Amino acid sequence: MATIFADALSPLARTMPRSARNIEILRVSAQLDGEDFVASSNAARVAVLQWASRRAGAALPKEAWDHCDFDLMAGGRNSAAVRISTDAMDLWALRAEDPDKNVAGRIWSTEVVVGGGVGQRPHLSLRLIVSTTEADFSVEPHVPGTILQMIEAPGLIRGSRDILKIPRTINTENDAEDLCDHLEDPERRLPVFVVVLPQGQGSTPLIDDVSVAKAVAGMARVVRIPEEQTWVLTKRFGKYRSVFSAGVRAYMPGFSPTDDPYGHRLFLGGNLRDATVADSCAALLRNLAAETSISTTRLGKEVLDFSSVRTTSRRFKAKDQSDRAAPDAELLEAAQSLIDSLENEVTEKNSEIDGYVELSDAAEARAQAAEQENRALLFKVRQLQDALAKGGETTPAEPPLPLEWGDFVDWLDETYPDRVLLTPSARRMLKSPEYENVELVARSVAWLATEHHETRVNGGGSLRDVTVENGIINASCGGDTYPADWKGRRYNVDWHIKTNGNSRDPKRCLRIYYFWEAETEQTIIDHMPSHRKTGMS
Repeated sequence: MATIFADALSPLARTMPRSARNIEILRVSAQLDGEDFVASSNAARVAVLQWASRRAGAALPKEAWDHCDFDLMAGGRNSAAVRISTDAMDLWALRAEDPDKNVAGRIWSTEVVVGGGVGQRPHLSLRLIVSTTEADFSVEPHVPGTILQMIEAPGLIRGSRDILKIPRTINTENDAEDLCDHLEDPERRLPVFVVVLPQGQGSTPLIDDVSVAKAVAGMARVVRIPEEQTWVLTKRFGKYRSVFSAGVRAYMPGFSPTDDPYGHRLFLGGNLRDATVADSCAALLRNLAAETSISTTRLGKEVLDFSSVRTTSRRFKAKDQSDRAAPDAELLEAAQSLIDSLENEVTEKNSEIDGYVELSDAAEARAQAAEQENRALLFKVRQLQDALAKGGETTPAEPPLPLEWGDFVDWLDETYPDRVLLTPSARRMLKSPEYENVELVARSVAWLATEHHETRVNGGGSLRDVTVENGIINASCGGDTYPADWKGRRYNVDWHIKTNGNSRDPKRCLRIYYFWEAETEQTIIDHMPSHRKTGMS
């Protein structure tokens, strides 16, 4: 019924003026550098005010430069700040509005919060939000200039590493090893864009990494590495997770040598020699950094919004006036100010929610399109495989079975990319498992990709208690069936390959828990190679 109404009203909706919605573009979360925390906070506030003063519709009042509360209403170039100062906390927040210079009706809002606990290293958070009525809104994200100013003074750090606005250059093998350590660090929160310098003295990258580094400062790190040092990454991560030959790779937070390589976008140098492709790569990196900055930071924790700080400030003031028994007129004014702040906060949140809903709908549409494309490609791959088999063509030789865990994931990704896949949790388990017989595990997976796959697709009898090889059987999980998420859907992991016997020794007890994805005709492994602890075991 809702769809019918929406379809019927869509012609009328297109003629109606669209209400403005707030779209969050990016977030920055960092700490201020320097050992004098008071001086660092003061320098950051001054940098923000200097930047805001160049965009304000009038001169900022004296209260602004005293780092106190102020409101400047200047017809679309409004600015406001609040400060919460107690024995335990010193927090200063500013919001500056700036109409877009090229698009009428588009207004940018920058929210900056500086401070934290007294005696602790001060924190910086920034949000960039746009208010617009545009039906099709798109922009190439760029951090506001105040971030670039604060990188200069007092300096910004994230995870004990300086934030830069230029690419960092790898010069030595030790630098490359340090880069690898940073990429594998589970505490890393920022994407790292690794740009390979083409061979030759004085060579320059195939993308404008200087502009990218400036645009994503505080949201991602950009690193240049000479071609001759990329072997360090290949040695540590394998060729499928490395980057070389003038290419560019985006290493996302949570990276490990067992990750799905397709989760860390790779741009090949041969393609980047086309200027159009190079420009597209730079734009994608900027968007990726901005999207990640929002998805990986928690609002209210790593990043604070101005309206919440303002409401908290007014709540403190109302309580203070109540505690000192201020006159009724002052109490009434404080209460009304708090009510106004709460109403404004609700209005702003509702507008932001509308923006998030539209972004979510767009992301869902992209995901559905990608899933359809994936199914079409799988169908084409299998058609080609069938044609080769029927035509008597010699199929390419399969890579040899891996003998070490370090080679296992790459072997699987290369040998059966369209038949057997690993969930992210299964990939993590394969980093350094205790189970010793790697070749046996590989043979079991090969059985899943061949005999098991053919039985599922073409029929041919039950798979229950089928012998994979001597001492190894395929069995239903029965009461040990458990749920798992895969590509946004919930599945039951209801089968496993296992060793016979009752041994629980992780060095000798094999378990490969999986489920069958009927739509794509793929086996999805969720847990391996150890026994999974359940309520029944």
